[in-house]
Amino acid sequence: MDFQGFEIARRGYDRAQVDAFLAGPAEGTSPAAPPVFDIVRRGYDRAQVDARVAQLLNGETRR
Repeated sequence: MDFQGFEIARRGYDRAQVDAFLAGPAEGTSPAAPPVFDIVRRGYDRAQVDARVAQLLNGETRR
């Protein structure tokens, strides 16, 4: 499953790892800790992913 909205960067976060992490909240599970993603060629833009992860983590703490 690819999440739309992230640009592909020359060096970015591993797309499969990001997709797997983001699938958790979509399925109703909350993240236990901030994720650590490998940096690879043609990965997702790091700033965009970091912003989305921060939104998810902040949303979980407000519940």
